[in-house]
Formats: sequence, C-alpha cells, structure tokens
Amino acid sequence: MYTIVVLWDNDNAEVTQWEDAPMVTTWKDREISLRAGPRERVDEHGTVSQVAVYLPDELNEEEFQELFAVHEKQVPELHLHG
Repeated sequence: MYTIVVLWDNDNAEVTQWEDAPMVTTWKDREISLRAGPRERVDEHGTVSQVAVYLPDELNEEEFQELFAVHEKQVPELHLHG
C-alpha cells in the first residue's frame, strides 16, 4: 500500500492510499503523474510507509517544486526525510 499525495494547486492537496504507484494515471477526471517517490517515510510513531507525490500533468517541474514547498508545512506525509 502506498500513501499518495496529490498536489492540485496552492490551496489544495489530497492524501490517499493506493495499491500501487503508477507513473501516470487519471484521478478525479484529471491526468496526474508521479513527480516524487515512492520514498520511505518513518512517522513520529515509527510507522514506515511508502510515499509518492503526484501533480496534474499540465504543471511543470518548477510548479511542482513551488507546490511542494507550499504544502510541505501542512502535509506531514511530505516530510520525506523524517
């Protein structure tokens, strides 16, 4: 099971669970692609999970970096180095 983080825009991010982490998929009627991960994450309780981050296909790498920075403070699953 993978923890999936979808960064939609500056105001919207979604965390869900999927059985796999495909390179490209359709989610909520939008094409999204894998931009980071899957990477191992250990939370504050010692629970290990695989986290993958997705972004709508129309957004580029610079926009991904900006959205990641915006959401990293509010979405604990993005703390991939923890």
